[in-house]
Amino acid sequence: MFGPLNGVRTTLVAGAVVASIVALILGYPIVAVVLGVGIAAHVGLWIWLYQRRPQGPPSN
Repeated sequence: MFGPLNGVRTTLVAGAVVASIVALILGYPIVAVVLGVGIAAHVGLWIWLYQRRPQGPPSN
């Protein structure tokens, strides 16, 4: 059910990673830190949700 949504989320987080790296290269460390905090929160919450997913076949 959430397959396409996860694909969009993955693309957006990957873009944020690239933007953070570019910000560091261009000399904007505060921007890179803000993006890094958002990325870390996103990844941490994704892991938390993944660990709490229902086990077994989906119910209809």
